[in-house]
Amino acid sequence: MSIYSLAAGFFRANLARSWVPGYLAGRGLTPESLERWQIGFAPSGRDALVRYLRTAGYSDPLILAAGLARCPAHEHGPPADLFRDRAMFPIRSSRGAIIAFIGRAAPDRASDCPKYLNSPATSHYIKKSTLFGLWEARDALAGGALPVIVEGPLDAIAVAQAAESTSRYAPVAPCGSTLTQGQAAALAGAADLAPARILVAFDADKPGRRAAAGAYRALSPFAASTQAMIMPPGYDPARLLSDHGQATLAFALEHCRRPLADLVTDAETARWTRSLRFAEAQVSALRAIAPVIAAMPSRDVARQVARLASHLGLDHALVTDAVIGAVTNEKPFSPKLPRINVPRHPAGPPGS
Repeated sequence: MSIYSLAAGFFRANLARSWVPGYLAGRGLTPESLERWQIGFAPSGRDALVRYLRTAGYSDPLILAAGLARCPAHEHGPPADLFRDRAMFPIRSSRGAIIAFIGRAAPDRASDCPKYLNSPATSHYIKKSTLFGLWEARDALAGGALPVIVEGPLDAIAVAQAAESTSRYAPVAPCGSTLTQGQAAALAGAADLAPARILVAFDADKPGRRAAAGAYRALSPFAASTQAMIMPPGYDPARLLSDHGQATLAFALEHCRRPLADLVTDAETARWTRSLRFAEAQVSALRAIAPVIAAMPSRDVARQVARLASHLGLDHALVTDAVIGAVTNEKPFSPKLPRINVPRHPAGPPGS
């Protein structure tokens, strides 16, 4: 048995005596979900896991190399557990072997304690090419389920639970700030994305929208169509499940969607919002955003040209010319503006 499987068994053995089952039940997760995803608990002691693994024959250097312990600079003595007082979610390889963990802190954690803690990169765990839930989604993907990319493990489990009766969705999570090209390639290796759609369901906040825009760039080479799930501010799939139940989450997954390219254009336009009342700023924004649209797959360009023209208050033909110029690498776009008197203002977006 591998060191990671032993650690997972240790975490599972500590689950029932912890705060985790009650907390996850309050978040809407069923006991079946806890079993299916092999959720466990890391005790709060300094070296409970380290001592357990030693009794199984693992040396301190091997425990450290596996990313299950560390030697904190501010602590003296032998290695200490990396994960303490956390709900534990195993991360599996494409072959199903446990290779890492994500630890979720208790809801009453100290303010300086990170909510989520991931295993460090090791020889087994390459973060940039690993997706949480990809192994668990393999059967659904093989059956043609819609891939749903979410931010974290609770979101992935919430989507999986909402799809239990239909198997229509296959959730995965990068468990980081962005979806990487390697993770997109891993998803493409598990499912035929060329004729398929992909749904991105990141948090409905500014970091979530930026992450969704980054996911668009990573997914575009692989997927025929990318969409974004639109949620109320402050919501993510896990909160939709806990606050409103599986039926509401299932409805939102099916009906609350927009093209993911919209979020890319909107994120770029938002940088200029404060100054768009000035004609010169409208043109400066167009110069900046036209190359972004020009780099999109052709299927998305026409819609984004129309949306950008509306956002900037510019003529559709003017925006079209700017995007065509960016595609063909023509000289910088420089339209002739009507002679109007406008107040002086910054040439770039606010804060630039």
